[in-house]
Amino acid sequence: MPSAARSFIAIVAGMVVAVTCVSVFDLIAGSFHPVPEGFDPKNWEQVKAHAANAPTPALLVVLLGWVVGAFAGGVVSSRIAERKRKGYAYIISTLILAATISNFFTVPHPMWMMTAAIIGIGVAGLQAARLAPPDPAA
Repeated sequence: MPSAARSFIAIVAGMVVAVTCVSVFDLIAGSFHPVPEGFDPKNWEQVKAHAANAPTPALLVVLLGWVVGAFAGGVVSSRIAERKRKGYAYIISTLILAATISNFFTVPHPMWMMTAAIIGIGVAGLQAARLAPPDPAA
């Protein structure tokens, strides 16, 4: 398989795994803080009000989803990549971090959660890179 195709597949697969993890944890968090009857996810005022009233256990589960997603996606991506494998773990964790920070600007989050997310996702990316297989000899 051409190197560029393998790189593309590594990034797509890593992001699919990462987003799936985040989504599963979001569903679990929803059991702690279900949306009310008549909730409209397209109404940003409703979304912001719902998020502002989220209990700590739900926020912790969401946070864990971001961290697990960054880690699992980074591990998968680095194992599919042909070379410079650690870099793929960093790419996935950076993309998850960027999406998370973007989320901070649209939906209110407590400061402790934002701080923990930035640190946790960064550490998850570093740990995923540590687990990357060694690059093949040139």
